[in-house]
Amino acid sequence: MLSDKIKEYLNEYISQEVYVQVAVAKGKNKISTNAAISKYFESNHFTGLVEGKPYNTFLDDLKDKCLGKLVNSPMKDSKTEDEIIIELQKKLNTLKIEELNDTYWEVETGEYLSGTDIKEIELERDTLIKFLSSENEAHETVSTLCKNYEKLCIEKYPEAPLPLEILSN
Repeated sequence: MLSDKIKEYLNEYISQEVYVQVAVAKGKNKISTNAAISKYFESNHFTGLVEGKPYNTFLDDLKDKCLGKLVNSPMKDSKTEDEIIIELQKKLNTLKIEELNDTYWEVETGEYLSGTDIKEIELERDTLIKFLSSENEAHETVSTLCKNYEKLCIEKYPEAPLPLEILSN
């Protein structure tokens, strides 16, 4: 099961991507937030989102950091004071090769994921694609992503301006 840290990171990443694009459409066209969401549907960014691009990029980066790729790394036995390298070395020296080939390091959060976690992320991606592919549900889904991002901003960056003001509407 995906850790809360990974879920939060992915939700923030995708919500921010969508929010920024909708805000750009709103500012550039001097239109309402609702109209900006509709305008967003015409963008290349939305096309990429419907194809699962943010998830695919995340997954590709994750797969590049499979610990199995480090089995013969000189870093495996080098002396260091770096806590992250020490933790990696510990995993490299204690896990079996099968486990290393199914362990992925997510750099931003410092979390380790497994093939099962990757399948869960792929399922989340596919669910989002399904919602975005339905014209009726796409507007609500994008609106929800924008609302989630504003809630997060209010919590983390209370002084930051919120150009969509979607929670106020």
